[in-house]
Amino acid sequence: MYYVLGTDGRDNVHMAKEEGLNYHVELAMGIPWDVKNDAIKLPYRYRMAVVAGQTPRLYGWYPGSDLMQQELVDVLQSSGVDNLQLFQTEIRREDTNEEVPGYITVNIVGRIACAAMSKSKTSPLADVSYFHDLTINPRKTRGQLMFRLHESPMLVLVHESVAKAIESKNFLGLTLQPVAESTSR
Repeated sequence: MYYVLGTDGRDNVHMAKEEGLNYHVELAMGIPWDVKNDAIKLPYRYRMAVVAGQTPRLYGWYPGSDLMQQELVDVLQSSGVDNLQLFQTEIRREDTNEEVPGYITVNIVGRIACAAMSKSKTSPLADVSYFHDLTINPRKTRGQLMFRLHESPMLVLVHESVAKAIESKNFLGLTLQPVAESTSR
């Protein structure tokens, strides 16, 4: 059984990568990068903006910014996930310039084409698919514990064993949506 790892959309902070920093590196595509050969400047630097008058709710994962709490990375790795590329990160609050510790920039390496397109409900979105209702063929995952869906790389899937480990830690804002499975096309 697999789950889509996501967030509940109720965060009250925005993590913005420093403008122009590593603009040539697209971490959401699931390909590995080399710090030296790809001229990646470290640390990745972010500014955190908080909704006015609110205390920040710090999520375990900010998929749009490729940021994870170190604790989530530790849980993933202790669950056997071995395809994470980690980059040193520095986050500062926009309003106070105070450092926000405990986050790391993460590249989830690997895309697997396992969507059962005839069983899924989709809409075209640029050169990928937007899934309203995703069904996968679990045989095609080859037991991978965490990966990006090839047909829509913004979707990250985790194996049930990883999902249980994540759930046990009650990370703020993280969601795990079960994915339907079918071994036919």
